[in-house]
Amino acid sequence: MFDVVCTSANGGIPIFYRKNSKMDSVPFTTFSTLNAVITFADVQNVQFKSIHTDKHSFIWHAIGDSLILAGIGDLNDSTIKTGLELISTLIKMIIGDENIYNKNADRIKREIKPCLPIIDYILRSLTSVTIEKHLINIIETQSMKDNKAINNCLYNWSETICSDLCWVIVDKKLSAATKDWWDLHISDRKLLITIILANCYDQITSADIPIFLPHSSTKVLLRLVCCLVVQGVWTAAICGPTPNLDDIEINAAKSFRTVINYFRPNYTKFELTSGYIIVNTNLFKYMQNYYLSTDVQRGIVQFYNKIASRLMNDNVMGNEVSCMGKNHNYYAISSNGITLCLAYPSKHNMVTIKYYAKQAFQQLLSDINTIFTVEEMKYYCVINNCAFYSKQNIETKLHLKRTLIIYKYSTGNTLNSHYASYHFFIVSGAEILFFCYTIDEVLDCCLLNNGLLMRMTI
Repeated sequence: MFDVVCTSANGGIPIFYRKNSKMDSVPFTTFSTLNAVITFADVQNVQFKSIHTDKHSFIWHAIGDSLILAGIGDLNDSTIKTGLELISTLIKMIIGDENIYNKNADRIKREIKPCLPIIDYILRSLTSVTIEKHLINIIETQSMKDNKAINNCLYNWSETICSDLCWVIVDKKLSAATKDWWDLHISDRKLLITIILANCYDQITSADIPIFLPHSSTKVLLRLVCCLVVQGVWTAAICGPTPNLDDIEINAAKSFRTVINYFRPNYTKFELTSGYIIVNTNLFKYMQNYYLSTDVQRGIVQFYNKIASRLMNDNVMGNEVSCMGKNHNYYAISSNGITLCLAYPSKHNMVTIKYYAKQAFQQLLSDINTIFTVEEMKYYCVINNCAFYSKQNIETKLHLKRTLIIYKYSTGNTLNSHYASYHFFIVSGAEILFFCYTIDEVLDCCLLNNGLLMRMTI
């Protein structure tokens, strides 16, 4: 159970009540009484974080000085609190941060209506048996058969419609996005995808929705536009006043017509496994793939939610945990923000499972396209068995950190400030072979090692 109540801060006027359970709603008189206690305590400089009863938890979240959200449910406090923060950001995204403070309760009631189906979608996600209730702000991704071709088409479409914030959704999962889109705040990214899934996906209709970006564009009204490329594939963008929706749809059809057959999942297969979940908190994304049945999916999600998710809060290298089930055994291993949960048929003993699970984890760490958004780097080259990375044109510390993390995973060590002064470095296995300042020096290194350099602009 997870219900959300919204009232005005001054006067306690009800704005909306959304519920996603068959249980009776909490009487408004009960909520009003608790709200009065909270208000009185606030005057006395006492802040309530939560109120617990035998069956429910009540958690309050203020949206400035205008609105108060209350989460009522039997979920843990952190899940309710994070859900309220996401709903708060959604209201600011649709109405506008400044507009909330300048409008009366009746007008807010009218303007908040577009948020209601999205709030219902969020509540369903948090109360269903899904991994999302532990990773509310993390985005589910899916790798395609040819990500490079899809990314090229996405950037072509981005240039055509004059938008740097574009992305592609396939089967309700993110499959490609532009570099600037990844630079958005994680809550904004999550909500932009959620709005499309809640409003457009099942209706199979294009949309043009006026929005604000609460963490980057609080005063300028933008447009969230999305259109159907082919069944199950949506492309979306953040635009200004132009172009119009019809032109955006036409350009999308032209840009993606050559890669329609590439919109097929590229499942990484680990030996002996029946299913797996990959969670990457460094890039705020997760992937769940390759299920042989719904029973496997249900079992591995429960294993992650109840057991493996605890690994996320531990920074010790090589965390491992296992669990035995009726039809499947489960194993999870975590390191530096990367968690891999695997399901194996119960006929395999734990010694065998542990051996193959560690092999799978090493395969995962070596697969850069699975762990890292390579498209956010300027260059990615392969020199025989060596990997070459560039820090050129990386504008934020976040991008620099992601580049350095690759070396950390390869060696188990971190780069010091001296190494960070180089533009390029070449990694092979557990050591850095060369440091270079220019691309010419990289080419010289390749010639010295009789290497074949494949340069690819991302």
